[in-house]
Amino acid sequence: MAEGDPETTRGNIGNEIFEQVEKIVADEGLTRTQAFQKLSEQTGRRAGTVAANYYRVARQRGAPLQPRRRRAGTRSPARGRRRRSASSGADAALARATEAIRELEAIVRSQEKELAALREQAAVVDQLQKVLDRSK
Repeated sequence: MAEGDPETTRGNIGNEIFEQVEKIVADEGLTRTQAFQKLSEQTGRRAGTVAANYYRVARQRGAPLQPRRRRAGTRSPARGRRRRSASSGADAALARATEAIRELEAIVRSQEKELAALREQAAVVDQLQKVLDRSK
């Protein structure tokens, strides 16, 4: 996969989120929850998505985390699967697709900003080139 390829970028989002949250917590002394919210506001992702990415990467890296708490009223995974409707699979797929689109939107916005900065730099280089050409 080439650099800048959406698949390459998507594969790194979790790691980027983990690093950003860790930096916010260390630099600003915020709680993880506050860091998730701050990063959510900065990136346009939902705070829950930021948290999910953070904890997925944290578990992969073997970070010391408190055990997950079960929500009141939840059922065992096997029992819950039997009772799910057929539409829940479609709902989950739609939710994943929607989140992927949001992530792509954030990537495109970032690239637009970078492109605008590069255009400004190119204009400066063009002006410098004209000055150098005149001085010859």
